[in-house]
Amino acid sequence: MIELFGRHKRVFLLSGIFICIMAIVLTINAQVGTNIVARGFSSIITPIQRGASATIGWAQGNFSGLTRGQDLMYQIRALEEENSLLRLDNDRLRLAGEENAELSRLLGMSQRYAELPTLGARVIGTSPNDWHHRFFIDIGENYGIRPNMAVISDGGLVGVVRRVDSTHAQIVSIIDSEFSVAIMSTRTGDIGMVRGDIRLMQQGLIRMDRIDAAVQIMPGDEIRTSTHSSIFPPGILVGTVVSIDANPDGHTRHALIRPAANLDNVEMVLIVTEVFGDESATQDGHTFAVEE
Repeated sequence: MIELFGRHKRVFLLSGIFICIMAIVLTINAQVGTNIVARGFSSIITPIQRGASATIGWAQGNFSGLTRGQDLMYQIRALEEENSLLRLDNDRLRLAGEENAELSRLLGMSQRYAELPTLGARVIGTSPNDWHHRFFIDIGENYGIRPNMAVISDGGLVGVVRRVDSTHAQIVSIIDSEFSVAIMSTRTGDIGMVRGDIRLMQQGLIRMDRIDAAVQIMPGDEIRTSTHSSIFPPGILVGTVVSIDANPDGHTRHALIRPAANLDNVEMVLIVTEVFGDESATQDGHTFAVEE
């Protein structure tokens, strides 16, 4: 209807002028009374008067419809804007809830490892590769982060800091083929070395090699960092033994271990801000030691 009014604006204006003239003529007709000329003119004007009345009624109805249409359009727009604001508020509340949940997990982690100096960080990206499993955090040298610092999550050991710049750091995860850590069985006290294995990386597993017959480690045992570690603080949960199998030499065995940390969904981590071992090995200009 609004578009119709726009296209025929001139017609509506002329109709309005015509209606005004008719009103003046009708007033004159009332004042003349029985005048013969007036009566004759009245006989002519009466049909016009009826037409004018009909036109006025039609115009009032259509203008009223146009007004109602405009009001309805304004109401729809107002409701759409209000709905957008409500969606925005809902998104803000959801993000605030997620952030609070992350901060709560981070607080729980820091309390669990209260004896260690730690600093919280957010994971901001990953480095997908068939050969490596690494990711990046949002703090670096400006927060005192250095290579060889241990990285932990609410599940357990995540990895170790490798490269650092002023605002970011790269983390090598425990399933990366370049990662290794000295471990100990919580149940038996047996010690050994766990390494990332490129053949096991896609399965999310790590490997403990050269287990001799005297070692009593078995599936279900928890594995933690040991006091023999030259890099990591002792007692951090590494994972759980999944299986133990014989090596081809017939004298030793190897164990497959599932990491305790959920490496597929790491969002917040704690950096242990104390380096426990030597910074003796260097890779790509950055100090990075690997336990042997």
